[in-house]
Amino acid sequence: MSSTTLSIEGMRCSGCAENVERALRDVPGVASVVVDLDHGTAVIEGGGEPQNLVSAVKTAGYAASIVPDVQQNPSIV
Repeated sequence: MSSTTLSIEGMRCSGCAENVERALRDVPGVASVVVDLDHGTAVIEGGGEPQNLVSAVKTAGYAASIVPDVQQNPSIV
């Protein structure tokens, strides 16, 4: 199962994190979502297309970007 990590800007409270989680769970192919309010990230497991995940977060009212997979791109570190 693939995993995608998003950096999310604009979450200020647990309600914001719940809104982001709900938006991501609605994306076809998503199996699970873990939103970390303190770090401003979300880890999504499943077959959701990364751009669809970003779009879902933006539609919910937050800025989002894909965090590169360090294991596949060690030069990023």
